[in-house]
Amino acid sequence: MKRTLIILTLFFFTFIAFADEPKAKEDDYNTVREFKNRVFEVRNRDPRTVAQTVKLLGSGFKGSGIQVNTDLHTITVRDFPENVAAIEDAIKRLDHAEVIPDLNINIAVLIGSKTPLTAAAVPDELAPVVKQLQTTLRYANYGLLTATMHRTKAGSGIENSGVAEPALLGMTVKEGNPIFYTYAMRNVTIGGSAERPSIDTESFDFSMRVPVNVNGGVQYQNVGFKTPVSVKMNEKVVIGTTTMGDKALIVVVTANVDK
Repeated sequence: MKRTLIILTLFFFTFIAFADEPKAKEDDYNTVREFKNRVFEVRNRDPRTVAQTVKLLGSGFKGSGIQVNTDLHTITVRDFPENVAAIEDAIKRLDHAEVIPDLNINIAVLIGSKTPLTAAAVPDELAPVVKQLQTTLRYANYGLLTATMHRTKAGSGIENSGVAEPALLGMTVKEGNPIFYTYAMRNVTIGGSAERPSIDTESFDFSMRVPVNVNGGVQYQNVGFKTPVSVKMNEKVVIGTTTMGDKALIVVVTANVDK
């Protein structure tokens, strides 16, 4: 009798164990609705970035998916029709050419001197700058060495070079030995805020090769400066100076977006 009871008890618990065992997970592939396949060409943006942005618009249903081909610049979508339509609309809105504005950058190189100069007069638009310089520097007279307007784009830069007569800086050297100057502003970016944008660069390089009388001959010496620059749009900013004897060269930058 006891043996029969033990067998019945084991049978009962075995039955409960099998009854409580969860059913095997059914295949969760879509078997009712058909997926739609589309291949989208991305012309203006990195397809990986676009795909990363639109992937949440997919259903996430097993069997659906998004694949990227960077060589062909394509995004392949397999999903329900309404999800494919939503992804298509998003790609159209995202895949547009980035508008890079033109930048106008004006570079003026002024000469500061304690004595009167033979250089060209300073333009009227720079008169407020000269007035400020007369209160902060020890030079009473100012003239213009060069002024150039450059047009560039964010991500690019400007570069210029030229020659000037030593007499502009009060130098007396033999003829045929001019002053050489160069300046460059590389990788210009637009920074600041939407209300007060600026043009920024890690380095503005200004250099001059100046002839100097040495033991009856002429030798060239290098002068200049290198500095980071951040200029608010439509503001005139002194970004650097370099001195030569009793004179100085002052570089003034003005920038604006060409609309």
